[in-house]
Amino acid sequence: MTVETKIRHAEAKLFETARLHADEQFLHLRRTGVRVRVLSFGSGQPVLLLHGVTEVAVFWTPLIGALHGFRLHAVDLPGHGLSGPVAYRRGMVRDHSLQLVDDLYEAMKLGPTPVIGHSLGGMFALWHAAARPGNIASLVAIGSPAVAIPGSIVRMPLSLLTVPVIGPAVLGIPSPRGAYRGLLQRGDGGATARVAPDSLLDVLRLAARRPGNARTAVALLHAINTFRRPRPESVLSASELARVSAPTAFVWGVDDPYLSPGDARPWIEKMPAATLHEVTAGHSPWFDEPVGSATLITRHLTAAGYPPIDGASAPSSQRSAR
Repeated sequence: MTVETKIRHAEAKLFETARLHADEQFLHLRRTGVRVRVLSFGSGQPVLLLHGVTEVAVFWTPLIGALHGFRLHAVDLPGHGLSGPVAYRRGMVRDHSLQLVDDLYEAMKLGPTPVIGHSLGGMFALWHAAARPGNIASLVAIGSPAVAIPGSIVRMPLSLLTVPVIGPAVLGIPSPRGAYRGLLQRGDGGATARVAPDSLLDVLRLAARRPGNARTAVALLHAINTFRRPRPESVLSASELARVSAPTAFVWGVDDPYLSPGDARPWIEKMPAATLHEVTAGHSPWFDEPVGSATLITRHLTAAGYPPIDGASAPSSQRSAR
């Protein structure tokens, strides 16, 4: 059985338990030349979901189950999940991420559309909103957006993955669920590792073993970070933050290991249309509070002019279950 087949089997178990149905499509992106997979859930206003580094589209599963009234398009970012790899180099990541977001909007035929980004995905979205206002109609950055905000720290185990030789070896080593759960606890904090089902852990650890994924993640982390600190070109300046005009909500766990919301607040206040919601959680708040996170997101998107559609909110399997 191939790694891809094992990933699909684990995803099927995850969806069955969560009572979700996903529509799958593969997109060949024009500018970046990458083949990416998108999993789509529910119906309503389109929303693009961008996950964090070493994560996958189905990492959003608890939030997808709670966030109703939207057509949620969860992307396997390049070199993650079942998407194609990218050979990142220092100095190219920002430009590549701008083209990637442009590509996704074009390939999916989206007009101005909200984005929910976690960690790396939040950083990509903020970079894009600062450089190219328009496509990202509204933004939710849930969890600290990687190293986009000044003051962020690169911590273990991500620090190891910034080392070109060691990083691929760490990701490529088959790890039992218990060991992977321990790594997730150290890297994410909060309830993530405690409540994540075995099937989700299986998807994560199997996806990390795909050679192209391991090379992509390590090259990416090395390009944007040193062992402990972000590279200067990865961090948004005060003037760049001031250019993020899209309505933006930060949903930030008080126990986020990479940057506290209190330390981020002065920088967020430089953004003209941003709000900060501090929640009792770690780096991935929707594992601690899926309903609470979904409520904050829905309120923000509604206020920005993108409300959920009543009666078409949850995937069909969930509607029949209620």
